[in-house]
Amino acid sequence: MIKIDWEELCEAMGDYTQSRYYFLNKLTGEIIILSEYMSEEGKRELRKKIDVKHINDYALIPTITSREGYKIMEEFISIVYNDKLKHQLEEALNKEAPFKRFKEIVFKHPEERKHWLDFRKEKLTQKATNWFKKIGILEFNS
Repeated sequence: MIKIDWEELCEAMGDYTQSRYYFLNKLTGEIIILSEYMSEEGKRELRKKIDVKHINDYALIPTITSREGYKIMEEFISIVYNDKLKHQLEEALNKEAPFKRFKEIVFKHPEERKHWLDFRKEKLTQKATNWFKKIGILEFNS
């Protein structure tokens, strides 16, 4: 059984930046990051860790698409009880930079912020669990 840091995994899966790649060590659960902004020393350290002998121990962590992220926000809005907040969030999704606007609005409401983060983590955890099955990881902590 591998030990998964679910917070870190969800952060990796939800990263839309396309300037970083995340890899899961299928034996240990360690997550490593490859970034185009890494220093040369950082890249050397990474090459040492993932040499040719160990390349099959790692799997590229899939990130959700912006469409999937948008859908998660829509699903969250459907369970928001505060009508005024619900309306603000719906409007945010219909304007330019919907992800940024959504986040700005929901983070102004501490209780809803917590609900949002929990909701998003649950959705990403479901996606990760399905991915684990695809790559042959059948035993992990949940």
